[in-house]
Amino acid sequence: MAKKPQQPVKRHYSKHQVAKFEAQRKRQRIIFATGLSVIGIVLALVGIGVYKGWYVDQYKPMHTTVLTVGDTKYNVAYFVDALRHFTGGDSQYAYYFIDAVSERIQLNQLMVEKASEMGYTISDDEIDAAIEENSLTDVPAVRDIVRASLLTDKLKTEYFDPQVPQTAEQREALAMLLESENAASDVLAGITTDEEFAAKAAELSLESNTKTDSGSIGFKPAGTITSLYGSEILEKYIFSTEGYDYALVQDADVSKQRAYWLMEVLERKTDSEQIHTLGMLLPSEQVALEVKARLAAGESWGDLAVEFSQLANVEENQGDMDWITFSSVPENVADIIFATDVELNTVLDPIQDDTNYTRGGCWIVRLKSIDENRQLSEDDRKLLISDKLDQWTADLKAANLDKLTNTFSDELITFAITQLDK
Repeated sequence: MAKKPQQPVKRHYSKHQVAKFEAQRKRQRIIFATGLSVIGIVLALVGIGVYKGWYVDQYKPMHTTVLTVGDTKYNVAYFVDALRHFTGGDSQYAYYFIDAVSERIQLNQLMVEKASEMGYTISDDEIDAAIEENSLTDVPAVRDIVRASLLTDKLKTEYFDPQVPQTAEQREALAMLLESENAASDVLAGITTDEEFAAKAAELSLESNTKTDSGSIGFKPAGTITSLYGSEILEKYIFSTEGYDYALVQDADVSKQRAYWLMEVLERKTDSEQIHTLGMLLPSEQVALEVKARLAAGESWGDLAVEFSQLANVEENQGDMDWITFSSVPENVADIIFATDVELNTVLDPIQDDTNYTRGGCWIVRLKSIDENRQLSEDDRKLLISDKLDQWTADLKAANLDKLTNTFSDELITFAITQLDK
């Protein structure tokens, strides 16, 4: 006969035991709840630390959009990679690249979009090959830079090259740059032959190419002289004149490595080797002497500084350089103004400075010959092709200004530069 299943024994607890069990369960609930609270607090603190130390300080700024081209957006992380590419990762002078890199990113995108409309594109395989060949970092910013570079070469070869003729009218000339009309007149007075001109140009010209080439500008087509010699005025004269005599051509925009300081020392601190001085950076001795004469006649230093000085921020400081040290100005200038016997509150004679660049000068120029249909050199054709590309990109940017935004703040610029050292 089968046994009946054994029934579990029903236990009975005293009131004291029941009370004890209830107290134990209560303590367990309290301990459990307290444990969860502690864990929550710890996680919250860790979360706050991560939020403040990583999200706020690193993740958020790196993912902030700072540049746009239409619907295309570029964040700080992208910009840092581009900046690292163009600076080699050197943060010391990176600040001076900020604007150029920002503009290059935007211009590259405009160029890629426009070229695509024209039927010119670069494949990913071409980009991969260029990155591998040049051992570049394979990140989106660098890929875009490589794409634009390859596209530039393609446009030059396939689009702009056919637009430049093989032959054209070319003109041969002699030229040298002097600091002023007075200086040019004095030099020209001693020249009677082209050989004498060549010797003077090699000695005195303030434009590097004409100095190196002894004043000789070989046969050149229109559109190359401005680029090679930094003077639109010079090119206009050479391609418009019908005479073959020497002429003086004023050029207010040409850049040259020659300046003159007009200084007035106001105070001196002997213990700290500082002086408080007024200063103007002027383009020629002729201008410096004219300004000094006007000061002597009672005109205001500030007004004349704003009108003539080529120092930065002259509109704000009115030519007052404040307290400066010996190293604040070129050594030959410092030797004079820091001399212990320099007379205070007196405008000093102009001091020549061949370390600073200023705008403005005067050309001595002579047209030598004209060839109406001369073969262009390869170098001149490359220059004309590059000029066409530059004009194309300038027009492209001008036509799309409404698509471009730059919201870089000083804080984000500083942040971006610091990332180069990481």
